Amino acid sequence: MAEDRAEPEVLASVERGLAVLRAFRPEQTAMTLSEVAKASGLDRASARRFLHTLLARAYLRADGQQFRLHPSVLELGNAYLEALRLPRIALPHLRSLSARFNEPVSMAVLDGDQAVHVAHVPSNRLMAAIATIGSAAPAHRSALGRALLAGKPDEWLDGYLAAGRSGTPDDQPDPATLRADIATVRRTGWLTTGSEAGVRSIAAPVRDTTSTIVAAIGISSHADRVSESTLVDTMRPALLEAVDHIQQAYTRGEDDADRP
Repeated sequence: MAEDRAEPEVLASVERGLAVLRAFRPEQTAMTLSEVAKASGLDRASARRFLHTLLARAYLRADGQQFRLHPSVLELGNAYLEALRLPRIALPHLRSLSARFNEPVSMAVLDGDQAVHVAHVPSNRLMAAIATIGSAAPAHRSALGRALLAGKPDEWLDGYLAAGRSGTPDDQPDPATLRADIATVRRTGWLTTGSEAGVRSIAAPVRDTTSTIVAAIGISSHADRVSESTLVDTMRPALLEAVDHIQQAYTRGEDDADRP
């Protein structure tokens, strides 16, 4: 493919696998090998390999000489839909927390080793932190990110800590501190952090029905305004109450952004 040569970061095999899936359309839900090859622009040998790979992974099913999409392909779209639903559920609770403490409140999800902001409610204070939706940063650099990392298995964390990183010292996680913070989240369900920039934060993970961490929410403030004891004694109960409400609504399948 010409576009593969023009874009070296594009993985040709993924492009071709997606082309096979896109070949199936509402007006043509069952296709033969030859039809898939023609619609996807692949030769028959390549089309056959991708079809049988997708068949083995249950994204397709075979009906004689024809192939059809399997309902498992819905998982690919559902992950995106769920990622949209969770911030909608959380926003009323984030707004409530922000209004109560007049501090910015955020929600993030883990994408690889990056904490990505999917919801944010700013405070009306001057110089308050503002997070752009979609902005990402190495997970170890924030309380939100560390709350998310707590859901990863130890083997994954070993690899994360062993990975070399270029950039500033902030891009290099301290293994002992990070492991201690992750252990705290796993044990208590929340975490506080401070930084040399004078920011204090508290964060807690949000879990689904299987207890898997799917997101984290957190409150940030300047150390001049909020002490560590205020984070723990005052903000923590409100944060955990919000987490509980979000989890209940999420696991019940609610999708009402106006629910208090």
